[in-house]
Amino acid sequence: MYKAIPDMLSFSRMGLALILLLTEPLSLPFLAIFTVCSITDILDGYAARRLGVCNAHGHTLDSVSDAVLAVIMLYCIIPVLDWEVWMVMWIAAIAAIRLIALGIGTGRYGEPAFVHTYLNKLAGVFLYLTPFLIVLIGVPVTVAVVCTVTTVSAAEYLYINVVNTRYDPDFGSVFIRRS
Repeated sequence: MYKAIPDMLSFSRMGLALILLLTEPLSLPFLAIFTVCSITDILDGYAARRLGVCNAHGHTLDSVSDAVLAVIMLYCIIPVLDWEVWMVMWIAAIAAIRLIALGIGTGRYGEPAFVHTYLNKLAGVFLYLTPFLIVLIGVPVTVAVVCTVTTVSAAEYLYINVVNTRYDPDFGSVFIRRS
């Protein structure tokens, strides 16, 4: 039973993300639900490590849950904000790089090749801060900051899936030498 906790947290993130569709974007209920979603992302990985259930299934479920939340969050906030073309193009480019990296990795390794790097985790933190940053500092600055971090993260993800000879879902970073 306890070993199912990480998966239950990942599934709850997807369920809560669906509830976001029923709330007013960037309202207090939206931000509260989004915060709970963010917390489940932190807790599922922590629980998986503590319970010794880190596996490919869990990594994939975590990544899919993250993607569902990101897509729903963007679906909710894109219509209510003033977007400039450069912002939309940058977000679309990041999504394309991530999809290409996933496709290349999946083709090379024969399984969904989601890679959890330090930069990917940092990009996740910025993604979770996005609705709050939009409220606090506005759309253009938020997009510039978040997209800069996620672009570097996506490029690292693509690089790892292109050059690595074996799949390592917990690859730390190409910028930090592993012993």
